[in-house]
Amino acid sequence: MRPRYLPTFNRHLGLLLVAQSLAGSTSAVSFLVSGFIGTTLAPVRALATLPMSTFVIGVAISSTLAAWTMSRIGRKKGHLLGLSIAVVGSAMAGTSLFLHSFAGYSISCSLLGIGTAFTNQIRFTAAEAAPPEEKALVHSSILMCGLFAAVLGPGIAALGKNMVVDPNDGMPLDYIGSYVLLAGILILATTALSFLPRSSRLVTQAVDSEKKGRLMRVLARPEFWLAGASGTASFAVMTLLMSATPMQMTEIEHFSHHDAIFTIQSHIIAMFLPSLFSGILIARLGLFKLILAGLVLFAACVPVAYFAGTLHGYWWALVLLGVGWNFLFLAGSTMLSLCFSGSDRFAAQGLNDTMVFGTQAIASLAAGWMLYTFGWQALSLFPIPFLVLVLVLSTLQRGRLGAAQGSLP
Repeated sequence: MRPRYLPTFNRHLGLLLVAQSLAGSTSAVSFLVSGFIGTTLAPVRALATLPMSTFVIGVAISSTLAAWTMSRIGRKKGHLLGLSIAVVGSAMAGTSLFLHSFAGYSISCSLLGIGTAFTNQIRFTAAEAAPPEEKALVHSSILMCGLFAAVLGPGIAALGKNMVVDPNDGMPLDYIGSYVLLAGILILATTALSFLPRSSRLVTQAVDSEKKGRLMRVLARPEFWLAGASGTASFAVMTLLMSATPMQMTEIEHFSHHDAIFTIQSHIIAMFLPSLFSGILIARLGLFKLILAGLVLFAACVPVAYFAGTLHGYWWALVLLGVGWNFLFLAGSTMLSLCFSGSDRFAAQGLNDTMVFGTQAIASLAAGWMLYTFGWQALSLFPIPFLVLVLVLSTLQRGRLGAAQGSLP
């Protein structure tokens, strides 16, 4: 059989791709606006990053809840509920900025994080409708939507910055309009997902009547630990280095903000651009070699980052980091879709996302502390234990990887 390089596109997958492209912009808007507004809104400078942290924590603590909710009410209703929470969070964020309420803004960011936890399940919703040989291609297509979201999010933040003005003095009220636009985008995503069928192979299957022991069954599967390790390593390493790079470049190395922004933008493109051709890589290499390719890129990033002292050094380190993240995260997500079915899939997906985004939350909180306590060189060596762990697990589970892929090479 000739390998497929693209999934079979249909109405259902199209709706999910549209929803992911639109709702995926929530993260970019939240991180950008909270980064700009946090210092001026926070009562003390030390709390400036709290809204960003509450967003990430909201994703982490709600990932299992999102999967559990969908196992009870179905994929469609679960996604609509998550988007509704995000719309409320966006409206609350705009209102909090108008009232200059730091506490309200921090709470609204946590609601946006909760909504994002539901949005993260779109990749599994899409993969459930695909045959085994196309699940990796569907995951790649959903991941590719990050390119659009990465452009849309900053565009929303910039366009809405001065959109709302104070009725008293006519002065712009910073970034309130950004959340007005985000709410509109989320409503469009909700409209798209409302056209999904209420009950179909795409949306949900009957929940297994056996409830006890479901979590233990998942934890007993070696495939879960490899998938979880791949996703966790990809986000832990990527988040730590990406979060520390702007501080290292601008505050320690005294590069311009333009150089730091250019480096981060290149990194974001590198994270999602490989999804344009990862279907070919999956078909040609298979999951095991795709994991190895991601590990090689991460391993190459370590010495480049360690010795980075120029703009080109940081640029190459972040680009290698982005592509390596794509390969590892794609491989981990695909493994979950291939190896778990029935009600076990919800437990596996929820627990996996809790591990992945919980680690991301810890990494984002620790980045500044590690940078200023231990220095850039020590921080750049942090990925090594993660790489060794994933390498050992993938080598031990190579046979299971091949079996899980079915008809893939």
